Amino acid sequence: MPMKYHSVLLALCLTIPAMANAQTQNYTVENIEDGDTITIINLDGVSERIQLSGIDAPEDTENAKLKLDIRKKGLSKDALLEIGEQATKFLKSEVAAGQKVTLQGDLSQRDKYGRIPAIVINDKGDSLNLLMVKEGYAILLTRYPLEEKFKAALEEAQQHARSSNNGLWKSHPEIMAKWSGL
Repeated sequence: MPMKYHSVLLALCLTIPAMANAQTQNYTVENIEDGDTITIINLDGVSERIQLSGIDAPEDTENAKLKLDIRKKGLSKDALLEIGEQATKFLKSEVAAGQKVTLQGDLSQRDKYGRIPAIVINDKGDSLNLLMVKEGYAILLTRYPLEEKFKAALEEAQQHARSSNNGLWKSHPEIMAKWSGL
């Protein structure tokens, strides 16, 4: 058997057990709330807030998290709202209300804001979580435990975005460096 087939087989063997513990479901997007939160319609027809697991995007509205970021990061409200609006705009360019998404993860869990953390896959097959970081509109969030392979992919995407000056790293490098703590 050629070596590349061994690699594919090994990758499948490593992925299948991890998937056994996670749920995968398709849902309709109701709304894009901000750069790391969407609302979907669940299987019972109820709206659910979904947090793009493992990432943090700047806030685009005045709320408790924005006030915390202002206090912790020493940045102005206007600067943070500006980059937050750009992050939300980018996410809206990748997924829209009415589109189908696939959620991966333990959908019975909730974060401190009542959202369900999940990996969100758009109808093109792209992980929105990874895309937001890779394109420079979000950063890795390590507050909650992440599967090691996913965390490593997010770390690599963040390094790529920063070194390539993608997204907000290009348009607002000083703000991003201060906001992200990198």
